[in-house]
This record gives sequence, C-alpha cells and structure tokens, in this order.
Amino acid sequence: MSVLTAVGLLVGLAGCTSRGEPTPAVSAAEPQLFQQAAVSVSGKVVPQRRAELGFGTSGTVAEVLVGEGMSVMAGQALARLDAPELTAAIAQAEAALQAAHAQLALLEAGASDHDIAVAEAAVAIAREAASTAQANVDVARTQVSAAEATLQASRAQLALLQAGARPEEIEVARQRVEQARSQLYALQAQRDAIGGAKGSPGYNSSTYEAAEGQVFAAEDAVEIAELQLAALSQGAREQEIVAAEAQVAQSLAALAGARAQVSVAEQQVLAAQAQVLQAEAQRDRVAAASRDEELAVARASVAQAEAAIQAAHANAQRAEIRAPFGGTVASISLHVGEQATPGAAVISLGDLETLQIETTDLDEFDVDRVAVGSRVSIELDALPGATFGGVVERVSLKAGSGTGGTTFTAYIGLDDVDARLRWGMTAFVDIETE
Repeated sequence: MSVLTAVGLLVGLAGCTSRGEPTPAVSAAEPQLFQQAAVSVSGKVVPQRRAELGFGTSGTVAEVLVGEGMSVMAGQALARLDAPELTAAIAQAEAALQAAHAQLALLEAGASDHDIAVAEAAVAIAREAASTAQANVDVARTQVSAAEATLQASRAQLALLQAGARPEEIEVARQRVEQARSQLYALQAQRDAIGGAKGSPGYNSSTYEAAEGQVFAAEDAVEIAELQLAALSQGAREQEIVAAEAQVAQSLAALAGARAQVSVAEQQVLAAQAQVLQAEAQRDRVAAASRDEELAVARASVAQAEAAIQAAHANAQRAEIRAPFGGTVASISLHVGEQATPGAAVISLGDLETLQIETTDLDEFDVDRVAVGSRVSIELDALPGATFGGVVERVSLKAGSGTGGTTFTAYIGLDDVDARLRWGMTAFVDIETE
C-alpha cells in the first residue's frame, strides 16, 4: 500500500487533491504537498526471452517434432510442412549451379569435341528439367481440380443439411414404416397359426421356430424404418451442420494451397525454360574462342546460381519452425495434416530460467518517479502470502496504450526465480521511490 509523506512546499492552487480520495483544504499559513513514497502497479510474469513462432509459407503440416513442456536447444527443428516443391527448387538450383560451373570450365579450357558433347549434354539436362517442371504444373492443376470438386461436394452437403428433408422424402419414409408394420402383422399371424396347431399330429417345431425368427426380423425392420422416419422429421443436428461448415472451410484452405502450388510450379517452368535457352546459347558458343567478356558473364552466372541456391534454401527454411534460442515449449496449436497459415503463431517458446515481471499499467503520471535500480516488492494472486524481491532493470522509452490510457512498461528482474512461478501469472508490484 502507498505511503504518503508531507513536504513543506507552498501550494498555489486551492483545493488540490491526489488521484485517490479528496484531501482536506490546506490553509495558506501551513502549506503541504503529499507525494506517494511507492508506485503500485500490476504486471505479468514473463520470460525475458520469449517468442511466438510460425511458418513463413503455407502448406500442410507434415511433422510436429516437440510437445508442450519440452526443452529445446537453439536451432532445433520444432515442426515442418510438406513442401516437395521447395525441395525440388533446391535440386533445380543445384543443377543450375553445376551447369554454370561446367560452362565456365568450358570457356576457361577452350572448345573441343568433348566440350561440345558436354554442352549438348547440358542442353539435354536442361530440357529434361523443363519437362519435369511442366509435369509438376500438370500435377498441381490436377490437385486444384480435385480440391474444387471436394469444395463443391462439401458445399452441397452443407446445403442439404441446412435445407433438411423434403416433404416427399418424409412421406416415403412414412410409407416404409406402414409397409414394415403390415409385414410384421402378417408374419405374426402366420406364426400364431402354426403355434395354434401345437400338440396335433401335423405340428412341426422347426417350422414354428422359423416363423418366429421371421417375426423377430420384421420387428427389427419396423424399428429401423421408424428411426429413419424420426431422423428425417427432426432434420439435421446442429453438430452435423457445424461439422459440414468446418469441412467447407477446410476445403477452401486446401483449394488455396493447391492454387499456390500451381503458381510455384509455373514459376519453376519459366526458370527451367530460361535454363534451356541459356544451355543452348552456351552450346552455340562453345566452339568459339573464349573472350574476356564471355568469361566474366560465365563467372557472373556461377555467382547468380550460387545466390539462387541460397534463396532456395531460404525458402525451404520458411517451411519449418526452428527454435531461435534455447528454452521450453509453452504451447502448441497445430496438428499433422492441418493447413498452415503464413505468419500465424502456432508455437510459444520461452526461456523459463529467466522469468521477470513486466508491468501493464504504469501510467505517465508515475513513470518519472520510477528509476532503474529501484527496489521492488512483488505479490502474486496465485501464491498468497508469498512476497518476492526484485529491482527495476529497464523502463520503456516509448509509451503504449493500455486499458487506463497511456502506459509505460517497467522490466523488473527477480532476486530469485521461484520454481512455483509460471508464465502469465498476475503480479502486484510496489516500486520504491526516493
């Protein structure tokens, strides 16, 4: 609780009050000014190092390599997407680099029959890569068609559930119930007739048992028909409609992913076609004496191919999540088979060995009274009766917007990190002031 101390300072405004309860008026003969000796604020227990991690591209989740509460090292893989097109792009970039090195070697060594044959082989390799890239486009377009068909089917199913059964369908179900009952009555009469002859010379117990079995089957048929009629009359259940809506949303996401794969595959076709043209042009120049400018172009092509490999690897890294630092996985919100959204946070990672308090409501009226190095007393709702010590290590230079208006953040280091502290606990903080 804040303590008020009086200082002998003349107040020029009558009726001056603190931000708490109104204070009595002070006479001009005895001027007083009250100031809090501690700043009381709220805060949260958080790791000093924490991160919300997600994928840099879209795709289907192929692997989730960690679980909640698991400790991980910096650089450790946490999850991966199924991204065959990115793997293919790396292989294509590596092939382009090999071709660029081969072309440079040809120019540096001069032309020969063997060199021409190598150049022809490079053309063949480039054409094969272009053919493979075009085949990938065809496969991706087929996947788009399949995704569109799945979306259409899921929308149709949702529409059927929302519309419910038609009157004629209910009438047909009602007639089936009547037919099943009529069949039951007839079989019951037949069984009773056979049973009535019990004790007579012509009575056969096997015939009676067979007739009774037919009655049991007819009773089951009546029950099934009545259940079908009841289901049609009641219409779709809410959970069935919710499930159908979820299926439509999943189909839309799958269609978006398939279309994105088509775009990537088409870009790979363009790149492969450019490689074909480059290989053909190089083949045509192989027989000629190498000029300095041709060597410079060839070396630039090698550098360009090396940069393309780096870019391909960078794109592939966007399809996986790696720990930026060592810590503990606090939460995971993805599963194998789900569609990932680029930039969406799906894994929370924090270094739970370095917990601190970050204030949430330090306002602009009190921030100038908080200094780095000030001692702090901390209490938590989750741990009644426990008090922790700490020190202000840093105060934010830029204000933010909180529920109570403009606020700043004070970062408070704990004297000791208690094992009972958990990420997200609410803290009540008293900061000593001079």
